[in-house]
Amino acid sequence: MRACKPYVLSFLMGGVYCLIGQIFFTLWSPIMGPSYTMPATLLSMGVVGVILFIAGIHQKLAEHTGWGSILVFNGFACALASEFEEGAKEGGTKEGAMRLLDLFLWVVGTGALLAIIVAVAAYFMV
Repeated sequence: MRACKPYVLSFLMGGVYCLIGQIFFTLWSPIMGPSYTMPATLLSMGVVGVILFIAGIHQKLAEHTGWGSILVFNGFACALASEFEEGAKEGGTKEGAMRLLDLFLWVVGTGALLAIIVAVAAYFMV
């Protein structure tokens, strides 16, 4: 039974974050319209993630729930905040900003490259 506990906690934490995201989506839909609802929801989840990271809550949740707290969009925002914090401790605000930008561009660039590869492969498979 103990072997299943991390998986159950991870699943539940991911579900809680998805529920929060759904609440934001529902709240933003009538205000933003169909074009801007998803970006507003993702931004809101990122803000929630950073607030939880700054308050130290995210780290405690991640310690107990593992992947359930870091796979969703707010986990990416927490990773960026962590990189900035570590860089700022080592070399000041400029170093923190550079580390944040480096991680952001690496993740977004890798994602874009993979999306292009998949799109080209899908094009030629049809």
